[in-house]
Amino acid sequence: MKSQLTSWVKRAAGETERIEACFSGLAYAPHSHDTYTLALTTSGVQSFNYRGELRHSLPGEVVILHPNETHDGQAGTDSPFAYRAITINPSEVQNILLGSSLPFLQGGVTRDPRFVQIATKMLAEFDRPLETLEQQDLIFAFANCLQQVTSNSIQHTQANYLAIKRVREYIDDVMTIDSAMPIDITLDDLAAISQYSKWQVTRDFRSLFGTTPYRYVTLKRLQKAKALIERGMPLALVALSSGFADQSHLTRHFKQCFGTTPKVWAKLHR
Repeated sequence: MKSQLTSWVKRAAGETERIEACFSGLAYAPHSHDTYTLALTTSGVQSFNYRGELRHSLPGEVVILHPNETHDGQAGTDSPFAYRAITINPSEVQNILLGSSLPFLQGGVTRDPRFVQIATKMLAEFDRPLETLEQQDLIFAFANCLQQVTSNSIQHTQANYLAIKRVREYIDDVMTIDSAMPIDITLDDLAAISQYSKWQVTRDFRSLFGTTPYRYVTLKRLQKAKALIERGMPLALVALSSGFADQSHLTRHFKQCFGTTPKVWAKLHR
């Protein structure tokens, strides 16, 4: 980070991950995460490399990043840039699409008034949590709008969708178990649950939920780690509590997923 005076991150109220951030110079190293990111640029020029091109988002424009797509983040001018963002779990989008592969918006930046309206409603009030029904309604609008403006979503069979949905629900259930030790989930387990081959599980899981089963498990651990960091827990303890072998193991995965280190993330939230 170029300057801690102009670089900061604040979380909105509630459990939904919504942040407001301001950065000078380099904000994030190249990384990818396993959620959709919907971000509204509020000031300055938000620039990022995405699918081989440098993109720019101006105030009032919306950035939509597809799961598992590598990108970075930086100020497009000498002045800081600021934005508000929400992460949207692909499983919530898939609950609406019911078997279509996740739609992809080319370019990553849009001025489409429908997306601007959705982002504004999701990100306008940071002093109160989004109501459950309110959030569900907005995600429904987001998923439908994304599918309407793209033509790259492939319909899976109902049986295939339900089988891979069982796999995701199994992972979610296992990862909620309170255990100090990492829980080992294998492709053999997932193949038995879905009654498909290991490689078909991997391929179709990625098509439906935007990432592989292993990356999905890692994301669940990283989400727990991020929450513990923001509560002020020492990083060595965060690593063990969230299922990583040690602090260096956590740091490597954290930077790959969020584009910054746990230590920097902790400083930004102080």
